[in-house]
Amino acid sequence: MEIDLGKLPFDLDFHPSSPLVTVGLITGDLQLYRYAAIGTQPEKVFEIHAHEEFCRAVHFINGCTAILTTSPDFSILATDVQTGATIAHLDNAHEAAVNRLVNLTETIIAP
Repeated sequence: MEIDLGKLPFDLDFHPSSPLVTVGLITGDLQLYRYAAIGTQPEKVFEIHAHEEFCRAVHFINGCTAILTTSPDFSILATDVQTGATIAHLDNAHEAAVNRLVNLTETIIAP
């Protein structure tokens, strides 16, 4: 599978049970793609401008119904996988730029 993102990716995450991959770009954009059999082009589900600075980490959460992103601007954004709509946006959510997000439980993440 090859996807032309148009800009430099900073992080990506594969959905564990559906043919979806999400990508955070250096432009601050978040993209979600659906892929299929070998030899077919992936379909862009949505692209949103998630952060003013680059998307440093992306991660499927909440039973994979949402995507979390972080940025050097110290914010965290939760985006709905089905619609691309913002679920929550937290400004100043952390004290330092985050490179990874990990689910500790369904309701707790560790930056």
